[in-house]
Amino acid sequence: MRLHTPRDFRVPDDLAAQFIAQATSAEGVEHVSVHPCGGQALTVGVYVTAESLLVAEESALAVSRRSVARVPALRRSRITSCSAALVGVYFDRLLEHPGGDGRTMRLPDEDTSAS
Repeated sequence: MRLHTPRDFRVPDDLAAQFIAQATSAEGVEHVSVHPCGGQALTVGVYVTAESLLVAEESALAVSRRSVARVPALRRSRITSCSAALVGVYFDRLLEHPGGDGRTMRLPDEDTSAS
């Protein structure tokens, strides 16, 4: 989610926690990250466990709207975009395999010219 913030905006140290506090248990919010982007832009990553991409986007937007309305530091900010990225079951399964690092290619053999 992207916010346009006032010129005098300062990111509160606990802004991620304040976003999480606005979520309901049904919305599946697991983690929030805050990334100042320079100027008046602020990106907030809302990590959601949901049945579909649409449900994840709806949850992230609902939490973001509540945060802008209720968190004093955000009251003069506005949401400029909200979208979700899907982490598919495929990637989850990669992490379940022996080794657990998600690597699908073998490492190069640094002792030969075949790498």
